[in-house]
Amino acid sequence: MTGGGREGAESVLSGGRHLRRAANPARQALYDGEVEKLIRTAEEVMVRKGRTEMPTVAEIVGAAGMTNQAFYRHFRSRDDLIVATYEQGLLTLHSYLRHRVSKCSGVRDRIRAWIDGVLAQIEDPRLSELSAVILWNVGQIARDKSEIEPVGYARILALLAGILSEAGVADHDRDALFVQTLVLGMTARYHESGTVPTATDRAHLLRFCLGGIGIA
Repeated sequence: MTGGGREGAESVLSGGRHLRRAANPARQALYDGEVEKLIRTAEEVMVRKGRTEMPTVAEIVGAAGMTNQAFYRHFRSRDDLIVATYEQGLLTLHSYLRHRVSKCSGVRDRIRAWIDGVLAQIEDPRLSELSAVILWNVGQIARDKSEIEPVGYARILALLAGILSEAGVADHDRDALFVQTLVLGMTARYHESGTVPTATDRAHLLRFCLGGIGIA
């Protein structure tokens, strides 16, 4: 899953055990640029290869015009880079949702903005195809062996829980988890069927979520 653009998005490599190089503030901009280029190139190569064959490190490095040394400065393996593309997509989606929500004031409008923002990922053909190939590639590897920190879903959930908390919803964490599970499940269902929600579908989903939360 991915958002509409990376402007203002968090970086998947903000620090932690998955880094393959020592922190060097003087070179941080260069490192960030290398990571972003590797992630973008991995996405391009995955889209080009489709859902039949995983890319190799050599293909990604060659397409990026980078060296193996640069690759292994940031990632332990091809699989870690693939997981990084997935997590970066979630972090980009989080930034996109945060921007949409920030433009709304009432709780109903903020929840609607969150739901519509998630559904928007399947309504853009380019984003939908990119999400499909990333999910296929991630499905081929053992996620529990990756050193990339799985933080994307948690941040998206925390955004929704924050909306509910500010609205005075008593069990905001549990309600947010239930709503996120439903909306992401419906998004996956639409994605797999190759369809998009109608205006009636959207309105009903919002009413269902609001009713479950207890917001009239």
